[in-house]
Amino acid sequence: MNDIPLRNTINIQQLVKGRVTDGDGKALTGVTIRNITTGKQTETDSKGEFSIEATPTHQLSFSSIGYETISSTVGSNSYLNIQLKTANNQLEQIVVVGFGTQKKKDITGAIATMSTKGIEDRPVTQLASAMEGKMAGVEIVKSSGQPQAGFSIRVRGTSTITAGSNPLYIVDGVPTENISELNPSDIQSISVLKDAASAAVYGSSGANGVVLITTKRGTNGKTQVNFETYQGFSAIRKKPSVLNAAQYRELMTEMGEALDWSKYTADTNWPDQLFRTGHSQKYQASVRGGDEKTGFYISGSYQKDNGTVITNTVNKVNFKVNLDHQINKIFKVGTSLSYNRWYDVDITENSRNGVIMNAYLGSPVIGIYGDKGAFTVDPFYTDLDNPVALATGNEHSYINNRFTGNAFVEANVLPGLKFKSLFGYEKFNNQYRSFVDPFRTTEGRKYKGMATLQQQDNQYWMSENTLNYDKTFSDKHHFTGLLGYITTKTQTTTSNIATQNFANPAIHTVNGGSMITAMPTAVDAAVSTVSGIAKIGYDYNDKYLFTANLRADASSVFGPNNRWGYFPSFSAGWRLSNEDFFSSLKNTVNDLKIRASWGKVGNSQIPAFAYLGLVDVTGSYNIGDQVVPGYTPATLDNPNLKWETTNQTDIGVDASFFNSRLIFGADYYAKRTVGLLLNSRVPYSSGYRTALKNLGDLQNRGFEFELSSRNFVHDFKWNTTVTFGLNRNKVLNIDGGTYYDGNIDGRGNSTIAKEGVALGSFWGYIAKGINPETGDMIYQMADPEAGLQTSDMAIIGHATPKFSYGMTNDFSYKNFNFSFFLQGVQGNDILNATRIYTEGMWEPRNQSVAVLNRWTVDNKNSTMPRPDLNNTDDNYNSQISSRFVEKGSYLRVKSMTLAYTLPKQVLERWKLNKVRFYVTGENLLTFTKYSGLDPEVSMYGGTNQETVSANMAPGIDFGTSPQARTFIVGLNLTF
Repeated sequence: MNDIPLRNTINIQQLVKGRVTDGDGKALTGVTIRNITTGKQTETDSKGEFSIEATPTHQLSFSSIGYETISSTVGSNSYLNIQLKTANNQLEQIVVVGFGTQKKKDITGAIATMSTKGIEDRPVTQLASAMEGKMAGVEIVKSSGQPQAGFSIRVRGTSTITAGSNPLYIVDGVPTENISELNPSDIQSISVLKDAASAAVYGSSGANGVVLITTKRGTNGKTQVNFETYQGFSAIRKKPSVLNAAQYRELMTEMGEALDWSKYTADTNWPDQLFRTGHSQKYQASVRGGDEKTGFYISGSYQKDNGTVITNTVNKVNFKVNLDHQINKIFKVGTSLSYNRWYDVDITENSRNGVIMNAYLGSPVIGIYGDKGAFTVDPFYTDLDNPVALATGNEHSYINNRFTGNAFVEANVLPGLKFKSLFGYEKFNNQYRSFVDPFRTTEGRKYKGMATLQQQDNQYWMSENTLNYDKTFSDKHHFTGLLGYITTKTQTTTSNIATQNFANPAIHTVNGGSMITAMPTAVDAAVSTVSGIAKIGYDYNDKYLFTANLRADASSVFGPNNRWGYFPSFSAGWRLSNEDFFSSLKNTVNDLKIRASWGKVGNSQIPAFAYLGLVDVTGSYNIGDQVVPGYTPATLDNPNLKWETTNQTDIGVDASFFNSRLIFGADYYAKRTVGLLLNSRVPYSSGYRTALKNLGDLQNRGFEFELSSRNFVHDFKWNTTVTFGLNRNKVLNIDGGTYYDGNIDGRGNSTIAKEGVALGSFWGYIAKGINPETGDMIYQMADPEAGLQTSDMAIIGHATPKFSYGMTNDFSYKNFNFSFFLQGVQGNDILNATRIYTEGMWEPRNQSVAVLNRWTVDNKNSTMPRPDLNNTDDNYNSQISSRFVEKGSYLRVKSMTLAYTLPKQVLERWKLNKVRFYVTGENLLTFTKYSGLDPEVSMYGGTNQETVSANMAPGIDFGTSPQARTFIVGLNLTF
């Protein structure tokens, strides 16, 4: 019986084991090993080891985000040693795309990617900080230097005027409105879908681009525990330079504001009192592991940032759980749960009464406290407290609580055919609280204390069912397909109440006030959507690539006559490097692909009831002694209201040279948004002045490229990545109308939108210098005899940069690593509206030291006009004009890090996997001609800013908190 031959042994499955490492021989955790024949898959453990069932004829693929994917036949090997090459933004890397993953070399759209390495190397408070300057065509600007300040993120320019411009954020498959609260340490990868062909699968939400964020998940193998902590200290680059007490007294006397100065003997430098050394700290722990069937990732973090302005602080708590379980060969289930809590005490900025502005304007001849311990007041404004009182006597705090979760089930229906059902839920609660002390401040004493409570509750539900097909025939014909059905619902409630007259100053909440200051308000709104998606892809022999998408969306925010929108896209690519005629160039040009795409996407970021005729509860009237409630019409209905639609064409090229030592990708794009939602004038006989209609066109065109190189690859390694993007924006048509925005306190609007000009155009008078005889400003006027008229106003600058760029250099030698990141913009203007108040000399308040060179009869050649306290000509010398428009270009050493990782022999002795020490500097150097505190500003760029202002009025500095220079010392520990 022992001599009976065994037949078909080649088809008997065995347990194949192996280990996966990187180019340096270091174990890779979380690499996906897939049996291409059977569809089974597993992942490597913390030692890079794996095991999977296979026969000698089966092929195994090895893939991991950030590394090149390879395939290997099992053969007679029972143990496989696999080495993956770092993709380093290479064309071979696996990237996350809409509803799946794909090799970057096979992508026919425009997608920018960022791996976990680019995030882990920078200890940042918010995820957007790590993204800034790292992806071509993605412009990211932090609105101010407060640690909790929001970011303006624009993908290939601004494509709307009144609707939202933020991209769609999707975290682990679930859309979310804000990524500020995310813990950067939880992130595995980021993909930004920039063109319409890539974003069309998201239809009505894809006009502003799509940001796909994938968090870390469990791995097959030994449980891995990671601990991270850092401490940081920060200070602003430069403080406001203001007049001292003697200079202030001289100016006030010159302006005719004489006082008994013997009563005001202080010499207080308010910038020194308001700014401080900031301190940041973070503690992060995570546990990651699993086996062949189950994977888990659990993390928690606490982060605190005290800003560089007194009272400004942020506290952030994050919890994250990701679980996956392979039930059997067919079914897999998983869930992602996260809770984020954000508490911050902010400062008032972007206002004439903000903290930064008062650092300039506060009178230096008074101290912080008076004789009786109360805060002092301005000598000329007895109802105006000193700057420290305004900063500490008025509390402003936000509390955000966000819970996000999803659960999914996957079923391998047939070889190559997979069904996935996902349910997602998000609950967000935001509270804004303010309190003015009834005794410490003048305003508080006037109203005996004031408090405000604003609350917002959002709930979001989604159900997503998709059928995915992926099959290769004859090793040449590769087909992919996707069908999906999605439903969503968003429920939003908001409320607002304000009170005053507090009997007990220890109570800081609205219930402590005995008088309601205004009618409480509340809003309850719901938005529902239904979507169907279809996607098909085909590539022949890795040469000819084609993808087509179609998404149909219906949304309750649009009129019943246009509720459905249809969003198709097409893309194609040709890999020339795989053609026979290219073989002679293969040693130099390893990969060359040209691609083109066209697509249509929509924008649904408008209020819930925009198409309806709304009413206000202000129509009460009296009948005898009775007050009868009523309503008054507020807006005109428009049942034809429909989507803003953006059509985009993209032409690109991807190439790698010299054995992938040099990687290049470039794109030219043309976007046109049609059907802009604008408030158009209607006949007064209708009872209304404007109505929301689709009637405008907007254009964005641009060019972008990304270049990465591996300059040295042996013991000493040096990698470089360069990104570049330029965008040209133009309003093509807004029905002959003109729109103004960018309000500056006391001066009116400062930006304009009209046909033929770009969004972000500053609007004001053209300053021609100083009249040496009078000391007054000279403006360009059509009719000097008629004086200055509003018709003399013109475009005086543009906030949009001509181009933006970034460069990362990473050096490593043995266990040492050094990297630096440069980021900058070129060709933009900034409206330094701060100077309207700090150099205006039109009210009796302190000024910038720049006014020391003001016009006098003895200094007639000055470039600074005379003081004009009496405002004889309606603030003539301090109008919004080109005088206050400055060049905003800058180059910044954004980040620099020196790190050391303990050697392997030391780690083994201590039973540790990794110990890394690092020192990081953020915003170390800034090269700019801008005279303000910081060139990276956006008065209306915060997350909570009004939508129209965020689109029309970037690049305004009006007492905006500057970015801080930060030094950080940190430790990463893995065992």
